[in-house]
Amino acid sequence: MLSSGTRIGPTRILSWLGEGSTGQSYHCEATEGVDRGSLLYVKLIPREISEKNGFEDFFQQECQTLEQLEGPGIWPIMSFGIMKWKHWVAYEWLEGDRVSCSPVNQDEEAESSQVRSVRSLADLMELAPEKLTPSLLLAFMIDLHRGIYRIHQSGIAHGNLKPSNVLVRLNEAGGGEAWVTELGFWRLVKFRSIGMEEPSSSEVSHLNQDGLISLEEGTRYRPAGVSERDMPEGSWDISAFGKLVQWAIGLADQNSQNWTEWKAWAKRASDNGQPDAFPSVAHSMQALPGIGDISEYGVKMEEISEELKLDLEALKAKREREWALSEKLGNLRFRRNMTGLASLLFLSMYLFSSIYLFFQPAPWTEYSLEDNADSYQLGAGLWSGDAWGIVPSAYDEKGEGGQDVVGKWEREDELFKLSFRRFKKINDKESGKKLWQFIGTGSTTPDDYVVWHDYLLYDRSREALILVKRVNEDDVFIPGREGTRPVMLYPEKSIKKSGRKIESAEIAFFREDEGGVSWTMFFGLGFLLACSIYWREVIKLKAEQVKSVE
Repeated sequence: MLSSGTRIGPTRILSWLGEGSTGQSYHCEATEGVDRGSLLYVKLIPREISEKNGFEDFFQQECQTLEQLEGPGIWPIMSFGIMKWKHWVAYEWLEGDRVSCSPVNQDEEAESSQVRSVRSLADLMELAPEKLTPSLLLAFMIDLHRGIYRIHQSGIAHGNLKPSNVLVRLNEAGGGEAWVTELGFWRLVKFRSIGMEEPSSSEVSHLNQDGLISLEEGTRYRPAGVSERDMPEGSWDISAFGKLVQWAIGLADQNSQNWTEWKAWAKRASDNGQPDAFPSVAHSMQALPGIGDISEYGVKMEEISEELKLDLEALKAKREREWALSEKLGNLRFRRNMTGLASLLFLSMYLFSSIYLFFQPAPWTEYSLEDNADSYQLGAGLWSGDAWGIVPSAYDEKGEGGQDVVGKWEREDELFKLSFRRFKKINDKESGKKLWQFIGTGSTTPDDYVVWHDYLLYDRSREALILVKRVNEDDVFIPGREGTRPVMLYPEKSIKKSGRKIESAEIAFFREDEGGVSWTMFFGLGFLLACSIYWREVIKLKAEQVKSVE
């Protein structure tokens, strides 16, 4: 239940009206457009139904069809829409006739007189049943038959006719008007996604106690033997007419009126499936007591031949086919959109990684010397990041080196500056301290570490990192070669003093794993292919849908 002031589309809730078998009902006020300030009756589809896969397309298609239905006996849809999970339908608010009544409590003691509104047939028979006369009932039934006749011509059945779904208005001459409302809601809440298993019981999980009571009430006005999971048929509405009349007559003043003809008509109307049952709304209307010529009301009598029955079955089959196509189209659109989104995501990742690798070494990838344990790894980053390397023997207390060391890298003069540090060996005898005593925040100083910086140049054409120089607190070391000796690092001062004995050389660290196939591109192209297949199926299904409508 939503609280007062909550927005439902372009409306604001004034009050909660109740919950029925097909959703929640609210008294609302329009907040936008030319209808701003007008009062509305808004019906909200249960969230458990509206969040089913494919329901949104089904809802829009059904409401667009129902929006076209108007005329005598039909309370038309004013608007409908979707706001997050809220699927709503709005109707014009019927203020209703004000009547004075003296409700009776459970102990049959009359309470103080009240003035209440009569908006529906249920209100009328609760508050002022004495007002129902054969002439008023005839006026109501003429309107209801005209509305249902128009609805059935469109290949739709109401399926949930009951006293609360029949709006009425009285006039001073003893007559009145009636309209069917909430058309199509029973079909909407029966929606089931393709592939969804049939429920094992008739229990509806989204209904509260009020909703279950409403569901039981609607069942009393449907033909015996039909299931709550069945889609409504036109014969249900004729049977509901008969049961509505039987119910109303039972509450009316039996002593002052003669209801014999109406009782006979109601029995025949409610006998769905019996030989003398009315085959159509026109036949039911023709038999109304005191009706006269039904052509005056725009209702045409037709013989229910086998050919007409086949036409009706074809119309019903057509609507079922349209619904199935619409749901299938919704599923295909969802898959197309998801595969397209996945393709866009992977191809974007591929594009980003390609641009990144154009300027930067491959992150978390080892670059090493051939036939040597020395290597580097750089973490991802645009201007700085983590770095991993190997401790040189010069900075190892045992003179061996080879241990892993973690540091940081940053950009400096178009080079990658990798900064490392190594804890110095402690002379326990001189300091009187053990190594573990230096562990902890504030226990060490910069003097307790040896720090060096390796400057690397990234050669993209060779997928290699070139060691340009190594800098520590004492000197700068440059790669060089003396004669036939292996390339090694020499102090920059030694190279200058040696004349030309030590020549400049290159120390290149090559990427160990070759680039190979890009999995991001592979998955991106795969999802793009899937998206194109779904797109083609959507186009084919749209063409089939247009052909089906024609």
